[in-house]
Amino acid sequence: MLMKKFVRSIVSVVLLGSMALSFAGCAKKIEPVKKNDFKDALEESFDIDDDDYSEYEWDDYTDIYYYDHDYYVEMYQYDDADDALEKFEDAYDDFQDMLDDKEFKGRHKAVFNEKGGYGYITFSGESDSDDFFDDDIHGGIYWADDTIIIVVVTSDKDKYTENIDAMIKALGYPKP
Repeated sequence: MLMKKFVRSIVSVVLLGSMALSFAGCAKKIEPVKKNDFKDALEESFDIDDDDYSEYEWDDYTDIYYYDHDYYVEMYQYDDADDALEKFEDAYDDFQDMLDDKEFKGRHKAVFNEKGGYGYITFSGESDSDDFFDDDIHGGIYWADDTIIIVVVTSDKDKYTENIDAMIKALGYPKP
């Protein structure tokens, strides 16, 4: 009898471990994107030129952004990777709070691998949050090493979500 319980315990631990590994395998590791690759993806995905978006060099980061037709596309590349981690943690916490408060309806996936140096939040649905987005939202927030990339549209129109998906695909990141 004691041996049976021991074997069941071992089998349970092995099954739990294999389930954990299978869930961990679902999360795609993402890599940082170089500024020029981001700009190329932006121009190609939205059919725009370099004069349609802005780039600023701040003291501790570079900011490249494009806001138009409910699009929020932005890249922050920090001098210190800890600053990027902190910004992503804030976005991740806001997103989790929105879910906890039942202020989001739709599909989403949130991955945060601090040791691996990456994380992302993808979503497609409707948000009623004052701290995240308060509208239809489609896109994602991505963190890899020293870089944060936000690719979001606050619309559910196909022509807008297709551009967002094209941008995310060009970056090689998971789509919503």
